[in-house]
Amino acid sequence: MRPRTSLVIALLLSVMPMGKPFFAQENLPAAPYGHFQKVAVDTGEHSRLTVKKNWDGRRQLGHGVSILVLAGHADSQKISGAGTNGFAVAVMGEPPMEKGMTDEAFWNLATAKRIAELGRQRGLNIEFYDPGVRTIYNGDDPRTNWSVGKRHVEKGGYALEIHYDAYGHHGYGSGVIPRFYGGYGEQTVIDEHLAKEFGSFPRDFRGVLGAPKRGITMLEVGKLEGDLENKLRNPQTRDGALNTIADRVVRTMAQALGLPPRFFQVPPLPSLPPSTTIANEEGPLPPPTVNMETPAAHQPDSAQGAMEATTGL
Repeated sequence: MRPRTSLVIALLLSVMPMGKPFFAQENLPAAPYGHFQKVAVDTGEHSRLTVKKNWDGRRQLGHGVSILVLAGHADSQKISGAGTNGFAVAVMGEPPMEKGMTDEAFWNLATAKRIAELGRQRGLNIEFYDPGVRTIYNGDDPRTNWSVGKRHVEKGGYALEIHYDAYGHHGYGSGVIPRFYGGYGEQTVIDEHLAKEFGSFPRDFRGVLGAPKRGITMLEVGKLEGDLENKLRNPQTRDGALNTIADRVVRTMAQALGLPPRFFQVPPLPSLPPSTTIANEEGPLPPPTVNMETPAAHQPDSAQGAMEATTGL
C-alpha cells in the first residue's frame, strides 16, 4: 500500500465515530431499512358477495396522488354504528382492547396508522387522519371521517377507510366497498387492485353506505375472529400482524399506481470495499384541513345505522 493511501485511511478512521459504519447514512431511512417483523395472518375468506361485483376500477391516478387513510368508527363510539366488538369480546367474554371503544375501532385505528407509516416509508404520498374525538353525533360535522374524506376526494385525492368485518354469520368476509363518486366509472385502479387482493362488495351494497357516497373507499380487512383476531390480540404477534396487514395494503396500492421499484423499495445498505477496515369527548372545531396525524369513522345515515352497527360496517 502506498504511503499516501495509508495516510488517507488513517485520517478517515481517526475521525470516524467508533461503532458506526464507515459510510454516512444520514440520507437513508430509519431502521429497519425496509425489513420488519411479519407473521402469517389468515384474514379469512373473501367476501361472499365478491361474485356480485358490478364495478371496474379503471380510473388512473398519478404516482404521487395524495392518499388519506381513515379508521372506521373512530368518531362514532357509544352510538349507533360503533363497529363490531369481535368474537373474543362478544362471544368469549374477553375484555375489550380499550375501555369505551369497540375492538373494531381499536384495530381500525392501529391498522390505519400502520398503513400510513409503512406507506410513507415505501414512497407513497399518504397521511393518516384521526379526529381525536370518539363520539361525534352529526355525521356531517367537519371533523368526521366522512367530512374530511369527502373534502380530500373533492381536491383530487384518494381516501381509504379501514374496517374489520363482524364475526360469524353477521359478517361477509374481507373485501372492498368501492367509492360511489361521480357516477359509474369513477372507481379507481387502487379500488380494483385491492379488490383482487381482498375480495369485493357490490358498489351499491346496502344502497350505498355513508362513506362510499362521499367518495371514500372502504376496506374490510377480514372478520374479527379466528386467526386474524388471535394474532392481533396476542402481544407477541400483534406488531408483526399489523405489519403483515399493512404491507399487503401498501404493496397493493403501490402496484396499482405503477410505482417503479426504486421508488417503492428501500435501498439496501451500501457495501464496504474489501480492503476497508470498519471501526468498531366533542371539543371546539379544528381547522378543516386534511393533513393531520390521525383517523376516524362516522355515524351511519339514519336509514342504515342499526344495520351498520350490527355488521361492523
